[in-house]
Amino acid sequence: MSRQGCRQLIVAAATALVDRDDAVTLRAVSREADVPTSSIYLQFPDVTAILPAVCHEAFRELEAAVLGAPDAYAAGLAYLDFAVLHPRRYRVMFGAADLSEQALRLFTRVLADSDRAMTFWLGLHGLADQRAAIRRSPQFVVIAPRLISSLI
Repeated sequence: MSRQGCRQLIVAAATALVDRDDAVTLRAVSREADVPTSSIYLQFPDVTAILPAVCHEAFRELEAAVLGAPDAYAAGLAYLDFAVLHPRRYRVMFGAADLSEQALRLFTRVLADSDRAMTFWLGLHGLADQRAAIRRSPQFVVIAPRLISSLI
């Protein structure tokens, strides 16, 4: 297996652990990826370097979904959909790695005005964060479109 392939396998294994809310430990990643721990050390200096890699990969997925949307409304829905589909990953992205600055830059690509972009992202992030905290609230599907419309 190539070095890049092994790295992707390790990140995918760690992502699966995050999504299940399991601890991302060297042993757990090794077991999940079905690779020896020595292979992990060839890719990452220690286990603490794996979680940021998970976060950055998740952000690339989020970015592709948001930028692939045809307009700002759809971009807002794509952002919220990502948070709903991956609540633990989303929580880690904005906790362990704090990708807030990158998210703000992402939304300045959706809305050219930086103040509007910041307001848009903060509103979306607040709703996504609360959605992750309260899980399955029926109000979410009603509030999300209203919030997006009011922010764009």
